[in-house]
Amino acid sequence: MLKKQVWMGIHKNQSFALFFILLGFFSLACSGENSAMPESCLPTQQSAQAGIPLTRIGIDEDGTSVQMWHASEFSKANNTWDGNPFDLQASVTFKHRESGASHTTDMFYSGDNIWKFRFTGTKLGVWSFESSSPDIDLDGLKGSVSVIKNPNPDISGFLVHSDNKYALQTKDQDSLQGYLLNVYMNEETCPSYIEEWGENQDTSQYLEEARSNGTEVIFFHINNNWLKFGEKSYVKHDNVNPDLKTFKVLDSLIFNTHQQGGRVVLWAWGDDAKNRKWTPTGVLGGINGEVDLRLQRYIAARLGPLPGWSMGYGFDLQEWVTEEEIRVWANNLSNMMGWPHLLWARGRKNPSLSVISYSLLGPFMYSDTVQLLDKDLQRPHFFGERFTYKRNGIFTMDLTRRLFWQYTMAGGMGSFWGFFNKEYGKADPLYPNPEQLRTHYSFWHSKKRFLLDMNRANHLSDAYVLASKNNKNLVAYKEDTDFIEIDLSNMPTPSQVIAVNTKNEYKEINLGALAAKKHTIRFSVMSDWALAVGSFRDER
Repeated sequence: MLKKQVWMGIHKNQSFALFFILLGFFSLACSGENSAMPESCLPTQQSAQAGIPLTRIGIDEDGTSVQMWHASEFSKANNTWDGNPFDLQASVTFKHRESGASHTTDMFYSGDNIWKFRFTGTKLGVWSFESSSPDIDLDGLKGSVSVIKNPNPDISGFLVHSDNKYALQTKDQDSLQGYLLNVYMNEETCPSYIEEWGENQDTSQYLEEARSNGTEVIFFHINNNWLKFGEKSYVKHDNVNPDLKTFKVLDSLIFNTHQQGGRVVLWAWGDDAKNRKWTPTGVLGGINGEVDLRLQRYIAARLGPLPGWSMGYGFDLQEWVTEEEIRVWANNLSNMMGWPHLLWARGRKNPSLSVISYSLLGPFMYSDTVQLLDKDLQRPHFFGERFTYKRNGIFTMDLTRRLFWQYTMAGGMGSFWGFFNKEYGKADPLYPNPEQLRTHYSFWHSKKRFLLDMNRANHLSDAYVLASKNNKNLVAYKEDTDFIEIDLSNMPTPSQVIAVNTKNEYKEINLGALAAKKHTIRFSVMSDWALAVGSFRDER
């Protein structure tokens, strides 16, 4: 694993040294010796931990330059602390000099009498920081960081929302691009459980498999690994502090995936069934008790500044957690993290959650989805049940492809896809036509056609339609057809139109510039067709 580490000068009455670790691009590898790790997903070698090259740079008050959306980390030795180090309180506020924007984050204990804090820039320019703590060694630390443009156009910021659409921060925290949250898992080829991964493992093969199946969001499940790495269940441990190994693994997986342009969805917990006990109900103090609150503070401090992840609370929640307990959890994390992260709880609509989630298997078709999205226009929505291939005999290849399109055309419903293991799902862990899902990804994500100002406009066509408010961009989608009738009368000028057969690998059929009037567009074969009308511009 490669990192860059930098010495930073800070001010506390007189200057002294503070580690500044810039979390650089990970060049990670994983061990192939663990038989629990499917070779088809994970690399076969592990990098050495010794001899990591360090770059030390002295900085002035203008700060060291760090790239936008690139997490950085500061480290401070503290040998005078007393009590449980995970309970020591220390916060750091970063303030953007030009705009006054700010982020406040807590320090976190990383072992060996070292406390750290992290930062990700959300605006270009100089950010000053200062710490506050009752501990004299952690109080009054000052410095600055200069955030510069990230040269990699595939690296975006935090996943947020604009009304009930998912959105990515792009140029900065105020520049948003519409996003489709399709989460991928495959328990046969890529382990979802966090204990099956190591702290130096590369997610590139997992992410590549997700992209080959039409998404760039991968899934990990944590359970009681939060407190004891290697244990899902609270009956298997009596730990009361966050497990540092678990968080090293999470650091690696989240950062590595984000630097490759992907996203991570985490499940915090599972359920409380007799043969599982994958919840916090059995730890000291129970849900939102002493241990759980300590863990929540640690999650917020250590993971909060890292872009690239969102979190669901768990599954079968109706069996073991109340609405009030969910509210406390969501409020605690949201208030402490300092940076935005989407939080949901399957089957819950609690107003403290940033996402509304549903727990029924369905299938939910276009009209069902429209009704759900229209019930709350201020928050995004997510189907929290996993619509894995052939689950309960429902999610065939054809239905999966069509739901990808229908959920998008309904307005951007988030959803969960992929495969359980063969024993549970009773289906081979391969979509027979993954190119169809890649076509959806290419049409929407690669071409950035899901615009935040798009709304349903089915009155313009015999197809499902999304149209932008300025009438410059329009997408139509129709199933089992060889024609689409479309009214382009409101388009400001003749508009470029391309057609895509959604059952094939992505290929654009250029229909030329069509006049601002009604058209009947005919195709050579019966299929499920999509039209893109207008010039879709990259908002970055």
